Amino acid sequence: MVDYEDLKKRGFLKQRQDGFVVLRTRAANGVYKKEHLERLADIAGKYGRGIIHPTIRQGLEIPFIKVEDASAVEKELKDAGIESGVSGPRLRAITCCPGNSWCRFGIIDTFLLANKIAGELGIKPGMELPHKFKIAISGCPNTCTRPQASEIGIHGAVDALSADKHTGYAVYLGGAGGRDPHNGIKINKIFTEGEVISLVGRVVKFYKDNAKPRQRLSALIEETGEDRFLKEVVV
Repeated sequence: MVDYEDLKKRGFLKQRQDGFVVLRTRAANGVYKKEHLERLADIAGKYGRGIIHPTIRQGLEIPFIKVEDASAVEKELKDAGIESGVSGPRLRAITCCPGNSWCRFGIIDTFLLANKIAGELGIKPGMELPHKFKIAISGCPNTCTRPQASEIGIHGAVDALSADKHTGYAVYLGGAGGRDPHNGIKINKIFTEGEVISLVGRVVKFYKDNAKPRQRLSALIEETGEDRFLKEVVV
């Protein structure tokens, strides 16, 4: 009997067609190297039907992999240094637009912020949580990654109320997509880099400590009360 829950943890999702799984992969900040793309193309040709599909969360997936080939594919991914995708009750890949790395509108370094969240806080894709949890970062108020619709959404912004009009980070908390989409709570403050990293840590801890199994952050906020939630996490 096939253990699809185990396969899901390893990055293989049950496919509509019997006997097949979809391999999902991820790369830090959605940036795949040339050699990764070449190896994924080889895997798609060898084990799938030669097609690769980009996911909403900036990963790449290969459908039509036979269940019995999952372990062999997994070994090829490991040998190539490619990480498998994340699904289920876990932190998903942190979604980032290019920010100021090459976009002319970007005003913050989105890649650096995502790396600091993972490196300094240990909040990394695959982290076990009560339910799925998403973090999205955009480089400017154009909000390409839809930060309003993630558990934690961040975008670069200018603090118009400050004397020097410095650049900082606007934050949304408790957004959600899916079957019951709604925007998160926009915090009435432009945060510094240090402040926003600390805020992410407090929000994830609050969620991990208080949420019931399969309860999204938005539902926890509703249950807890918005005022109490914000008092707990926004310092």
